[in-house]
Amino acid sequence: MSRGRRPLVALSEAVHIAKKRGETRQFMHEPGMICNFVIYCPGFTAHVRIKRVTRVHCSHAWIEGEARDALAALRAIASGPGISRELWVFLPRGAFRFFRATDTGLIELSRDGSMIPERPKPAFVAVPVVQAQPTVPAQEIPAGTEIIPPIQAPPREISVGTKRSEKSQGE
Repeated sequence: MSRGRRPLVALSEAVHIAKKRGETRQFMHEPGMICNFVIYCPGFTAHVRIKRVTRVHCSHAWIEGEARDALAALRAIASGPGISRELWVFLPRGAFRFFRATDTGLIELSRDGSMIPERPKPAFVAVPVVQAQPTVPAQEIPAGTEIIPPIQAPPREISVGTKRSEKSQGE
């Protein structure tokens, strides 16, 4: 059961997006409602549920936990090649994220319903550790040996507030 007020702004914007994909049929808001509307495309039907969330940057696992009831209702719809069960997440600043609910997880979709390829996670590259050369007293260095110091990046110069404002120049 959903709590709180109906997401009227989210619903009106979602229907506007859905009409670009195909013919839509809205359902009356009532307790136990499975989806907010259905999109009929040629050879394809999408059952859509709207969920308002509070976090903009969230993982699929977080969304799975936050929208557990909505996803359970969507997963009760029979799956098939021409049926899509979608969760549209309404973000605080008025944007949407679109997901297809599969039996095992979520697949992120674009606005037109096509799958967004998963972005590879950033790989952490191990930076080799440069060992500090021990300092050797000058008397122990053989004659004719050239000592090359390790290469270091020049220090970055940062200056803040170097320009005085016109207001303070008159004082």
